Amino acid sequence: MVDFPKGAVFVLGGSGALGRAICAAFARAGVPVGLSYHNGAKAAEVTAEEVRALGVETIVLQADASNRASIVAALKATAEAFGAIHSVVYAGGASFTPQFFSKTDESVWQNWLQQDLMGAINLATAALPYLRETRGSFTALSTYQGDMIEVRGGPSAVSKAAVDRMVKVIAKEEGRHGVRANTVRCGWIGTEGVERLFSMMPHLREEKKKTVPLGRIGRPDEIGDTVAFLSSQRAGYITGVNLTADGGESL
Repeated sequence: MVDFPKGAVFVLGGSGALGRAICAAFARAGVPVGLSYHNGAKAAEVTAEEVRALGVETIVLQADASNRASIVAALKATAEAFGAIHSVVYAGGASFTPQFFSKTDESVWQNWLQQDLMGAINLATAALPYLRETRGSFTALSTYQGDMIEVRGGPSAVSKAAVDRMVKVIAKEEGRHGVRANTVRCGWIGTEGVERLFSMMPHLREEKKKTVPLGRIGRPDEIGDTVAFLSSQRAGYITGVNLTADGGESL
């Protein structure tokens, strides 16, 4: 079986830890990568070097998820560079700071809804013409809070819940074009941001080890491999799924 047709993947948020793991997973499968960043130009270049080290071509593009024209331009550049786009991944989001709902400032809500939810909507809307041509796949990163609410995680939970529903809409409406859409609901993954949180709250790491049935924090590469699988032809009959990758914590 050929896992991927000719063409590339476009990863919005390729400068982040999970975005980098996703780019690397596609690169290991031999898929050219178009990756975008918002502010993290240096981090995006680190991702690009990792992809090139795996013997795969890549281009790095600056894009603002809240600006649809910016996303349209980045997708166009990727398609022109590699001939087609068969997979599109939303690995973006807003900055996360734990806070109780009652104390969350309006600006935080606006930031999440504009940068995360609208970012996902903008990307999916702009990507559909390319995915219809290749009968491709759209995958968005979400949160395990779709199954289990985390105290002081309100903005992320609310925004990502909308992203979860968005992919179901896409799956329902675009299936007739052969387009699939899924989310990966991420649990506690050992990114730099999570490690910083653990350093500020040392008890949290041990607490999570006790509440996660697998007894450990997840690895970024595990998310990357999951996204690559869902995008591949091996998952060709999977669509409209909100797949939770949290080590079983939300059970």
